[in-house]
Amino acid sequence: MKSLKGRIEQLYTQSENQLDACALPNGALVAANSDLPIYPSTAENYRFSWARDAAYQLLAAHAINPDKAAERAINYAGWLNNVQGFARTGLYIKRYGTNGALDVRYGEQHQPDQAGSLMGALDVVVPEANEKVDTAINKMANGLVGKWNGQSFGPTQDLWENRETTQRDNDVFTYTIASVAHGLGRAIKRFEHLDTSSWQQAQTEMQGVIDSVDTRFFLRKIYQNSAHFNSDNTLDASLSSLAYPFEKNGLRTTSTITAISDELYRPGLGVYRYRGDTYDGIVREGSRESTAGAWPLLTFWQSIALDAIGAPDEARDMFHDTIERLDREYQRGLLPENILPEQIYPDDERQGKGVLPLAWSHAKFILAVKALQILS
Repeated sequence: MKSLKGRIEQLYTQSENQLDACALPNGALVAANSDLPIYPSTAENYRFSWARDAAYQLLAAHAINPDKAAERAINYAGWLNNVQGFARTGLYIKRYGTNGALDVRYGEQHQPDQAGSLMGALDVVVPEANEKVDTAINKMANGLVGKWNGQSFGPTQDLWENRETTQRDNDVFTYTIASVAHGLGRAIKRFEHLDTSSWQQAQTEMQGVIDSVDTRFFLRKIYQNSAHFNSDNTLDASLSSLAYPFEKNGLRTTSTITAISDELYRPGLGVYRYRGDTYDGIVREGSRESTAGAWPLLTFWQSIALDAIGAPDEARDMFHDTIERLDREYQRGLLPENILPEQIYPDDERQGKGVLPLAWSHAKFILAVKALQILS
């Protein structure tokens, strides 16, 4: 494999720039700054704030410059006061405009994992007491516990926004429940001087649901009633999160990370979200879809997870394989120089037409570089 150090250094610098570009003056953190001249006119508009994306953007910023990241996190926690309904309910539903208005074009389904991820990230980035951050975490914890019924959150949507849970099935998304349990765990430790008994009870119940899984590795959903299990319940690459940042140790997590590498990773491209994915982020007449590409953010995420479960060589090989593919696309002029897209497509025709730059991709790149000590 040729030396990619120079390219990695350039990507690192560009990643910091892109994280800065997605931090707006009013405190909002957007998933992609579509005002940039390089943003394709053919791509879906991602100039919205998802708390999930923001959480990883903050963690990456913290890995680069802790003081700068803390200021950004405090500003974002303050911006949450603009979020529609948040001050009253503590719920971060889905995606919001930069003014805090809920974007309802794609529905209003609740995604509890967003607040779970953000609680954990805020606690990492601003570990000391801070009024804005403490208020935000407290509101989110109470909001999530208020939605928890002892077994599930009721009707919710997954992080990819294309599957749902129902009250009838009493099912939960594995990523969602792991995210919330992790976020609550950090909140409980942060506010150990307060009465957090309701949070503790909910977290214990959530851990019990996760631990009740008896399959070899975790799947997209956990069903309380096995009669409702369906064939769509398959492996999802977001479950790399069990190793990082949710720190769910054990043989089942290790088996899950191994299965992702075996089933969803394609050398020379990267990690796919799940089998049969049709979303490629390109706008077409009639909202027609195609076939998805591989997601660099998932490849970097999987690399971190592999390292966390004790497979450092495989982790670095996967990381460098994706950087090599990106380097080739840059040199061929199919992607803007040192910009990380949402997806890498297997065909040249679509390359560079989807969402780019994606802050989440740049954030995961930074986190992988740090976790794997690539530039040390």
